[in-house]
Amino acid sequence: MNVVIIVPSFKVSGGIREVLKLSSELSEHGCANILLSLWNSPHAMNTQHVEVEHLSTWPPRLRHAIIEFPVLFYRFARWRRKKYRYSKVFVFTHYSTLPLALLVPRHQRFFFVQDLEWNFVSNRLMSQFLRIIVLGIYRSGRIISANAYLSERLTNEDVSVALEAPIWANENFVAPDALERDIDFVMVLRKGDHKRLDLYLRFIALASTKKMRVAVITPESSIADQIRDQVSKVLLRPDHSQMRDLYTRSSCFIHLSEHEGFGLPPLEAMGAGCVPVCRDSGGVRAYMRNGPCADLLLPLSMPLEDVFASAVAAALDPSITARRAAVRNHFKLGQTHSNQARDAFVHTFMKEEEL
Repeated sequence: MNVVIIVPSFKVSGGIREVLKLSSELSEHGCANILLSLWNSPHAMNTQHVEVEHLSTWPPRLRHAIIEFPVLFYRFARWRRKKYRYSKVFVFTHYSTLPLALLVPRHQRFFFVQDLEWNFVSNRLMSQFLRIIVLGIYRSGRIISANAYLSERLTNEDVSVALEAPIWANENFVAPDALERDIDFVMVLRKGDHKRLDLYLRFIALASTKKMRVAVITPESSIADQIRDQVSKVLLRPDHSQMRDLYTRSSCFIHLSEHEGFGLPPLEAMGAGCVPVCRDSGGVRAYMRNGPCADLLLPLSMPLEDVFASAVAAALDPSITARRAAVRNHFKLGQTHSNQARDAFVHTFMKEEEL
């Protein structure tokens, strides 16, 4: 086995989708690889097309991670020694996998960076502590960055980026324009302080006062239960086709996160001609800053009431049909460029290690 890719679990998320995509791309180019999961999510993504192993059957629970990790550390050392001691490359994908890198020789360590994960922690002191640890481990190996924004941020942190594997949304999100869009706003709600569930709830309340229709996508059962009576439609852990169909029915996608390494959902919605209205969480600049919705990339400092007003204006704009066509074309052009860049990345990655 040439490449081992380590993930926390296969819980539904954009980051895990990108890891699965990376694994598939390597396989398509003849590079044998396996995905190793530390925990076993009860709501796991479909992994039937990739080779997978698990270090435990435990569900991912933050409050138990500190107790469980020494066992996982030991199991990883034993697993590697018995089965994959001759693997050439180990790719670590999330901050919870980084301690395992200490058991792998430096020249075999790659880190697939899709976000600046210390921003996930709301406590400033803990965030800075995590930042120091993460950056220190990053400097002990080679970085695969998911986009130019992350490459720039990491370089500013004195971390060298070896390769860039630019993310783009799946082409299956492309859909023709619908005759009727009966949803005004669609959004993806997730747990985590940086995801700003509080802002989304306030936005939903404001939309209710204007009798505007809101649809919500979420992988979290608790969030679905919390907002089900406040919105027009809720999709819990939908597949790509269900999401695409909802985007096709929706006028605007609302993105209110504080920070994202990329932020796939607004881009996915663009494939179906759904116009994104985004707070500038960082990664969304990859497709918002120079696209047909640059005016809808809003500063983080903007009051939510003003964000809502901008969203209402976009949804009710008489020229929105032309904007829908423009965002769909922007999506397709970006997809072409991304596919070319990803192909070049895989060839370079395999050549570097003679995988």
